[in-house]
Amino acid sequence: MRRVALLTVAMVTLLGCVGVAHAVGPITFDELPVGTVVDNQYASLGVVFLPGDVTGMLPIISMNGAMPTAPVLSPQGQYTPPQYWQYAGDFWMEFVQPVTSVQFISGYWDTPATGQIDLFDPGGGLITTATNAGMGPETMSFSGLGNIKKIYFNSLYDGAGADIDNLQFTPVPEPGTLALLCLGGTGLLAGFRRRCRN
Repeated sequence: MRRVALLTVAMVTLLGCVGVAHAVGPITFDELPVGTVVDNQYASLGVVFLPGDVTGMLPIISMNGAMPTAPVLSPQGQYTPPQYWQYAGDFWMEFVQPVTSVQFISGYWDTPATGQIDLFDPGGGLITTATNAGMGPETMSFSGLGNIKKIYFNSLYDGAGADIDNLQFTPVPEPGTLALLCLGGTGLLAGFRRRCRN
């Protein structure tokens, strides 16, 4: 019985060497007060936000009544009166370490094919460009495209614009973590082998 248990632990540890990663999120953007301008508040979870190329503004946590979940993370438009939210704008998401998959809800889209979502690899190369297929809220899901480091979100071409919510992603396992897991697994197997001989 002890040998079986030890073998199971060793095999589980060695399986870690293939790169098991844990998903982060969903980040629902109700973790901070409405009206918070967001940049590095979510860095501990693995993502930071940067100003858009067009507006030069950071995203903001806001209440969008058209979205099924609120609050949401909205681009800041260039002409935002204090008493209104403007959802037409752009911003960047950058992952602290590259990710293998990303998913979020985007919207509310007024017109199909007006969103611009660009994914970039760790070297800054464009992986793919996506857009909204229809109107209303839409789930954007990306996986199997290689390692993703940054995402550019632009809703300037969609009338009132759009925002995101329920962000989740799966980071690439750090090489140091994998090395420790592999060494631990190797040690367990060596110990198991010695005990089997005795």
